[in-house]
Amino acid sequence: MSFLYSKSSEYIIRALVYLSNIDKEEYIMIKSISEHTNIPHPFLSKIFQKLAAKKWIISKKGKRGGVKLIADSSKLTLMDIIEWSDGVKDFSQCIFGDRECGDIIPKHDNSVWYPEKQSNCILYDKCNRFKAAIIDFFSNTTISEFKEHNSLFRQ
Repeated sequence: MSFLYSKSSEYIIRALVYLSNIDKEEYIMIKSISEHTNIPHPFLSKIFQKLAAKKWIISKKGKRGGVKLIADSSKLTLMDIIEWSDGVKDFSQCIFGDRECGDIIPKHDNSVWYPEKQSNCILYDKCNRFKAAIIDFFSNTTISEFKEHNSLFRQ
């Protein structure tokens, strides 16, 4: 899925989903998160500093320290994470490299506007429906939807 999002985004999503399954009052050690999510510890340490600055998590040093999720997982979408981590993705690019192909343009309200067909490509309509479905999925799927799916993580 690297054409849709980076490995960094994947790790961030995985870590935030893991934290969303933890008691809101409990701080979790980064080492424990790394072990349960199969995310490299050095990456987590670095990214959690940035997530704390973003105010999605809070960290606490010391014996009972660690990190915990403070963002509202029911409002934090996959698109929020991907755009924060990777920047705004260009889902309008033609898979055959034809920049004259009509682009789908997501609106601020998560609906999609299709400009008039500008391509003779036989796959134009099918590709645009696929791109719209991807945008819809990322924009309307929140971290909270993965709650209670402990089977995603090592025990």
